[in-house]
Amino acid sequence: MIRIAIVDDDREDLAMLRDYIRRCFQDDPGAFTVTAFTDGEELLAQYDSSFDILLLDVEMRRSNGIEVARAIRERDGETVLLFISRVAQYAVQGYSVDAMDYILKPVEFGSFEAKLRKAINRVEAHRARTIQLAMDGDYRWLQSDEIRYVEVYGHLLVYHTAEGDYRVPGSIGPVVRQLTPYHFVQCTRFSLVNLKYVTGLEGDTLLLGRDRLPVSRRRRRELVDALLLYNGGSV
Repeated sequence: MIRIAIVDDDREDLAMLRDYIRRCFQDDPGAFTVTAFTDGEELLAQYDSSFDILLLDVEMRRSNGIEVARAIRERDGETVLLFISRVAQYAVQGYSVDAMDYILKPVEFGSFEAKLRKAINRVEAHRARTIQLAMDGDYRWLQSDEIRYVEVYGHLLVYHTAEGDYRVPGSIGPVVRQLTPYHFVQCTRFSLVNLKYVTGLEGDTLLLGRDRLPVSRRRRRELVDALLLYNGGSV
């Protein structure tokens, strides 16, 4: 389920955006919910970090969308922001609040659909998957976003989490295929990192809080590109 909020004080535009969203999900009408707000203050009063995507008008009579977005970011760093306005000059300000994109009014359906699909893809990429680990007849189930990084030593995989390390037999190839859709990237032939936990890159060393991981020369460019995209920058 994709949870979408629209904030726009123009009721005609609000109705049009709701209709556009329904058209985007016409093949799966149960896959989304839409909550509409006619003012940014109304949104902030009810905000509980439950929305996956936020469509936010910049120029409203009672509130400024940029300021509303800043207040949202203080509570929620994950929701995908799409700004809407009649004036393109606000697009640059969107970078300060990690807005994914900018939609110019009057909104044309084809452009809107492409940008909403991009937002949905980002939401789905950030969602966790349950990973089953089999350890000598015992089982452990982890969420993919609990895993900080995975290393392989010979025929043994080590899953590193905040709660501890889990060792299971296996090779890195199947794990790469399993976890790559969930923002994991290889740093070397023998390690795979969750971009969520990366705090920096110094030369050929990846920083994950106190942990350090080597980065192979041939994988560094791919890793840098992935980090920039994940954190809302540009490649």
